[in-house]
Amino acid sequence: MKIKSALRTSIITLMGTSLLACGASLEEYQKFSAAGQEYAVALDSLLVTSGNYFVDANSEILLRDDLGEPTLDTQTYNQITTNDKQWLELIARMRVHTDLLKRYFLALENLATSNAPEQAQQVTERIFTQLNSVGTKIQGTSLISNEAGTALSQIPEIILSQKIEGALREELQERKEAIYRELILQDLVLKLLTNQIEKNLQIIQDNKDARTTLPLYTAPEPISDPDAWIEQRRNIRTMTISVEALKNAAQASDEFKKSFQLLLEDKFTLARANALLADIESLIKVAEDIKKATNS
Repeated sequence: MKIKSALRTSIITLMGTSLLACGASLEEYQKFSAAGQEYAVALDSLLVTSGNYFVDANSEILLRDDLGEPTLDTQTYNQITTNDKQWLELIARMRVHTDLLKRYFLALENLATSNAPEQAQQVTERIFTQLNSVGTKIQGTSLISNEAGTALSQIPEIILSQKIEGALREELQERKEAIYRELILQDLVLKLLTNQIEKNLQIIQDNKDARTTLPLYTAPEPISDPDAWIEQRRNIRTMTISVEALKNAAQASDEFKKSFQLLLEDKFTLARANALLADIESLIKVAEDIKKATNS
């Protein structure tokens, strides 16, 4: 996946800056920075794709009624449409959250390097306020509120390395646990979306098969284009093949969160950076495969 120029500034640029402040090697910084860039792209792609799949799955359910299974009425249709709206609102807020997190880390880098730290600190505070506001709205969403309450009550104590100094230290000392909370939120929503993608793909697969390839197979007349039918059936039956890989790749968000803590505590290593990059590369590959699944 090509990283767009707008995303070349990593959502963890500050993490790289902190690495240098903590005496980490340039190679470690580069690997962590690359992982952060790719994580931002992969997560945004999955957010968009999961929204499409949720609507498509509900559309397949509604089509069953239209095609001869009168199980739904207008009230049910409206309920399903409302459910669409709730998921799409959550996804839209998560995309804003991801972008604000990226901008916050960039602002922290500016804070660490600025000749006018007071002015840079005002920018940092403003962006964090927006990030926290969006995060609070996400936490209050009915789709995630119970899980969020449990997960966010388990914030570890982060001991900030003495090698981080100046205005950057002041900011991180005040907000490090709050930043960690936002990363927990990202991890939680990604895992929630992973489970939902699995359910939605199964619904799409079963219903698409029932309304396309099966009727052609059971029709009295022979299938007119066997090769096209084989390709269509293959595309449908294999669209869930990447789900198990997605579950494993989604662990990248947990590793990302843990790596942030280790970074601030001056415990982040090159081996950890390599492992993180490998996890996120897996997430990117699976995100691409999932995105292609229903476009075939």
